[in-house]
Amino acid sequence: MNSTILCVDNDRNLCQILEKALVSEGYRVVTAFDGEQAYALLCEEQPDLLVVDVLLPKVDGFGLLEKIRELPEPLGQVPALMLTGCSITPSYKERAKGLRAKALLSKPVPLERLLGLVKKYTKAPPPRVVRRRARMEAVEAPPLAGSLEELSFPHLLHHLHGLRATGALLLTNGRRRKALQVRDGYPVAVKSNLVNECLGNRLVRQGKLSQDAMNESLLRMKKGEGLQGQILLAMQVMDEAELSAELRAQAEEKLFEVFAWAGGDFKFQIGARLQRANSLALESSPANVILEGVRRRFPVATIDAFLVENAERFVAPGESPFYRFQEIDLSEEQQAVLDRVRGTRTLGEFVSEAETVRRTLFGLLVTELVDLRGEGCRVPAAARSRRAPDSSPEPQSDEDRELRAELAARAEKLRRMSYFEMLGVDEDADEEALRAAHGELAERSHPDRFSSASAAVRQLADDVFQLISRAYETLSDPKRRTEYVLEVRKGQREAAREAESRRALEAEVAFQKGDALLRQRDYQSALAQFGRALSQNSDEGEYHAHYGWCLHLCHADDSNIAEEAIEHIRRGIKLAGDREKPFLYLGRLYKAVGRGAAAEKMFTRAVQIRPDCVEAMRELRLITMRRQKSRGLMGRLKIFRR
Repeated sequence: MNSTILCVDNDRNLCQILEKALVSEGYRVVTAFDGEQAYALLCEEQPDLLVVDVLLPKVDGFGLLEKIRELPEPLGQVPALMLTGCSITPSYKERAKGLRAKALLSKPVPLERLLGLVKKYTKAPPPRVVRRRARMEAVEAPPLAGSLEELSFPHLLHHLHGLRATGALLLTNGRRRKALQVRDGYPVAVKSNLVNECLGNRLVRQGKLSQDAMNESLLRMKKGEGLQGQILLAMQVMDEAELSAELRAQAEEKLFEVFAWAGGDFKFQIGARLQRANSLALESSPANVILEGVRRRFPVATIDAFLVENAERFVAPGESPFYRFQEIDLSEEQQAVLDRVRGTRTLGEFVSEAETVRRTLFGLLVTELVDLRGEGCRVPAAARSRRAPDSSPEPQSDEDRELRAELAARAEKLRRMSYFEMLGVDEDADEEALRAAHGELAERSHPDRFSSASAAVRQLADDVFQLISRAYETLSDPKRRTEYVLEVRKGQREAAREAESRRALEAEVAFQKGDALLRQRDYQSALAQFGRALSQNSDEGEYHAHYGWCLHLCHADDSNIAEEAIEHIRRGIKLAGDREKPFLYLGRLYKAVGRGAAAEKMFTRAVQIRPDCVEAMRELRLITMRRQKSRGLMGRLKIFRR
């Protein structure tokens, strides 16, 4: 029997896509959109696992889990994964641990990681799924699938990015078929079966290519002379820069055309890769892509139907978006629409606005910069005015202010410590040592010592005392102590992962600096930056490839260095075989050392990976021209001999 998962989130589109993802993996899924609804469904459905957002209407995620833990077994012990779009504070961690949540995860949670945790904490694992490489044809592995009428293409892109999904998105609408390669939530390549979107037809339609040249290129393609772009270069119809620009425009048109679909179906194949797709060299975030697609192509009738259906709901700035885009650029007009959203206007008030306003508002809703609410704007709990301890009207003496500062600093210091560090004992300390340490610290910070001080001082003293008491209560109980030590070890591993992430960021910054220096032909400085990137992250293939190429440029006449450079680039290909630069650089190096046939293979592979790779196209064109020139010379020599 398949395990049942209860997904609880007030974002209905997110629930929908999570439901499809989990169902495709073999689970039975029930969804709820607020805490009260989830509690009612729990008793009815008896799920094997909960996936719960912290910020829920009516009853929040913590409150929901508190009510569940009061139930008798087995419902009261149902495992739970908690998600939050806010920063995970120590208080959040403490509450989640106290409620025995299996994990507290910060959005965005990569889809594959979430699926892995679901599998880990469900009793009956789903049937094993065999994954295969995706093409435009049907794939055998069960996909995440659905209708674009239920989940629009903009919403689908939004949540695939939010889930940091990697795979192939296959889209159909009648006879129209598209495929989109997604990497870490970013669309990176696209392909289409529409004849009018082929490069040659597109150029003919724009008047940039004659029909005769088009027919000639098709004839050469049938003879196996290469891709249409390469053939057009060889025919000298356009140069490399023009072809690159046209290929980018062609790919973007293939993508944005999907926004115009009023219906259709989608299938997302996790981990799958497309073959021979047009690279999308998008220079903006998915948020900008979504806003642009909605503005240019999305059916306005669908937008208007949505506005009318939700006319009574209020619009307000997003409180806690499901995930935050790396960047989002709003025009003055779009920013003006966002500035009008204050939580006091209903969606119905925008129905009669200009089409550009309605499109912008819908795009802002999809990207979660704007939220819908069932009633007037409510200030988020985290932002509500609270009376701080030090805002008491009681008179404040100099001694009182000094105590406040001292206790605040001590509390802050303790919060950064482990329980062992709080008590000042070793991890193998026995009960007697723990009791002595706690007694000494408790005497110094007990709130009764500050009974004559202000309320602010008493509150801070109580905070310090509670921290110390919690440490002692945990470490003096053998079972809780073991659990805590395991949790500390886990935290150390997470800290190590965070450090690794910082190193990866530093490596990427160094790599970008090196790439800029390489373009400026400052090879020695570029080599130093690429070396710094490798020292921080040696598992990134492009770093190896750039380092190897730059190493050769710094020592162009040294054959031994050339072999070392080749090994670096080969390592880069092994680690990043889906990127064109390692193949381009290896081709150039092979060319430099006189291995022409191997160089041609590398340039061809670079173009196969990225059809608009100008450098590789130029190298292949030169090879073709030399070959044709050589054949002409050989023919003249034969005539001369006769």
